[in-house]
Amino acid sequence: MSNVRVAKRYAEAVLDALPEGMAAADLVAELTDVRSSIQQSRDLQLFFASPVIPAPKKAEAVEALFAGKVSAYVQSFLQLLVEKGREDVVVDIIDAVVDLRRTREGILATTVHSAVELSDQDRTTLQEALASVSGKRIEARYDVNAELVGGVTVRLGDTVYDGSVQHQLKRLRDRFVSGR
Repeated sequence: MSNVRVAKRYAEAVLDALPEGMAAADLVAELTDVRSSIQQSRDLQLFFASPVIPAPKKAEAVEALFAGKVSAYVQSFLQLLVEKGREDVVVDIIDAVVDLRRTREGILATTVHSAVELSDQDRTTLQEALASVSGKRIEARYDVNAELVGGVTVRLGDTVYDGSVQHQLKRLRDRFVSGR
C-alpha cells in the first residue's frame, strides 16, 4: 500500500477517534510540533527510518522525546505507529491529518507572496476577499519575496492569482508586441 493511502487511513482514524474535549485544532498543533521536531533532526529521521533499530527501542525514544510535551492521545498515537511499523511515514501521516482537518472544517490553505511585509489590516482585507471568492475559511501563510517588484501573488488551492507588478508589466509588454 502506498504511503499516501496509509497516511490517509491513519489520518481518518486519528481524527475520528479524537477524545471528547480535545479540539481538532489542538491535535493538529501538537502533531505539527512533532513534525517540526522530526524534520529539524536528521538523526531522528534516520533513527525512525532505520529497519535495524528494534521497535521497543523506538518506543522508548518516542516516550523520552515527547512525554510531557504532547497529550496522552498524541503520545499513544505515536506509540501505535511504532508498534505497527509505520514510524517511517509519521510526517506523511501528520500532513494528511492537517489536510483532512482543513477539508472537514471547510478551510482552504493559501500562500501569499508579497514584495513587502503586509500590515495586519492588509492581511485581514486580503483574507476576507479570498474567503468571498472561494466560499471557504482561509488559512493563509505569508512570505515576503524580494524578487517581486511590487504587489502580491496568491496560491488559492490549485489556482494562482498573480497581482504582482512584474506580471502586469509582462502582460503590458505582450499587448504591445501583439499590437492590441
